[in-house]
Order: sequence, then C-alpha cells, then structure tokens
Amino acid sequence: MGSKKERKIARMEVAQELARLSGQVADGFIEIGSTRAELPDEFFLKRSLKVKKNEINFEFFLNIKADRKQKKSLQKDSPSTNRQKSSKRPYKAKRLKKDIGMMWKALKRCIKSGETFRDKEGFLRALNTYGKDADKKWVHEWKECTDMIGRTIELSGQGRVEEALELCKQIDQMTKSCHKRFK
Repeated sequence: MGSKKERKIARMEVAQELARLSGQVADGFIEIGSTRAELPDEFFLKRSLKVKKNEINFEFFLNIKADRKQKKSLQKDSPSTNRQKSSKRPYKAKRLKKDIGMMWKALKRCIKSGETFRDKEGFLRALNTYGKDADKKWVHEWKECTDMIGRTIELSGQGRVEEALELCKQIDQMTKSCHKRFK
C-alpha cells in the first residue's frame, strides 16, 4: 500500500507535488513512496471539497477496477523496472524541466524573502536526473550550473543573502546564454 503520511508543506510544494503526480498519470503510472501502479487508459475520478470554519479538506481519489486482462498491469512493478519504463518517456523529461523551473523560482523567492528553502535534496536530485540525459554540447554548462545552484542554496542557508542573490543573477545570465547558443 502507498504512503498516507500527512505533513505540513508550503502551497508551492503542494503545487509541485500535484504537477509531479499529473505527469505520472499522463505517463500511465502512479508512484507514491515505494509503491507503483500502472494505470489503464480510463478510471474513475472523485473529488471532494469540504469547507468548515477552521478547516478546508480537499480529497482526490482515483479508483481503478480491473478486469482479468488489466489485473497484471495494476500490480506493483519492481524499482528497477520503474526507472527503465519512465526514463524512455519524453513527457517525463519535459515535466522534470518544468519542475526545475518552478523550484528555481521558489528558491529565488525564498532567498529574497529570507526564508529557508526546504527542498534542497529534491532540487539537486532533479537537476542531476535531468543532467544525465544532457546533450554532449551543453553537459559541461549544465554541471556548472547545477554546482552554482548548490552553492546558492548553501549561501542562503548560511544567511549570506547578498552573495546568494549575486549567484542567482549569474545563473540566470548563464541560462540565457546557454539557451541562445544551444537552442
């Protein structure tokens, strides 16, 4: 069974998680924790919104009832199979690129407002995952940018906001330059 953990997170993190799940559904699977299920082309969707004085409760249910032919595809896959299947899908790379863009904007917002960026590991993991499929023409620049982002997060965590903001400007300039040269 999947994870039912409840934790308090920022609205932007909720949006990122929903975007990640949306990409998975579009790719034909859903993965929560270590549990993964392949999705059929059609299933039941139920949404529920309850508003009380002190609480808003939004629930989202996907209900899949498989016939005998579909039962095999609904079973859990092994972790090694997961990576092989999902890495071949171009949508996942596009989704990852959008997630990286959202995390970059969230990081800059956190630095400017003096807040702590909480998803350092997730951001760096996403950058490294995307970098694995980087074109040889720009892989060096990608690695350099990833290192600079890691340094920016460290500086921000140390309270060295001005230095972190300066690195943000350099990263944005590097990004523009790379897009002009390699697109």
